[in-house]
Amino acid sequence: MPNSVLGAHFVMLCDWRGRCTWSSAVNYSVRVGEFIWEHLAPESQEATKVLLGRVVTSRESQQLEVFDQKGDRFRGRLWPLDSPEVAVCMLAMRIPRKLSLLTLRERECLELLAKGTETRLIAAQLDVSLSTIHTHIKRAREKLGLESTESLISFAARYCYPADEPLIAQAS
Repeated sequence: MPNSVLGAHFVMLCDWRGRCTWSSAVNYSVRVGEFIWEHLAPESQEATKVLLGRVVTSRESQQLEVFDQKGDRFRGRLWPLDSPEVAVCMLAMRIPRKLSLLTLRERECLELLAKGTETRLIAAQLDVSLSTIHTHIKRAREKLGLESTESLISFAARYCYPADEPLIAQAS
């Protein structure tokens, strides 16, 4: 996938068997007529087949996070459609490789930032000092090549929100 679509969202439609019927991604490795899992790593192929089966049979939306054969990570949401020719719609995005440069603790901080958690509450939740949280955030920002804390928070919201948690609007 070329750099111009790195991090971009794309939509893919597939039939009930998992064959791609349409994709908005330009120059993406899955072509119309191919199974949507053909270019994924083996463990991601199996997970995708299972989740696609759930969407088709139980008609429930599913979330997935997969790796392709090149090691790129994607996060997506699949939901059922009403036609056997176009049975599933997938909205997905590529997760930037730079995210793998972060430590587990830095990623935990970004997940909590993505959910809107204040730094003092992150410190309490992770049972560390506030200055330690600020250090994790600063190092994450530097590793990701981001210029400001605001850009880090935007990055976190886009790429680090936990895939297994629903988006919840907080009352003000």
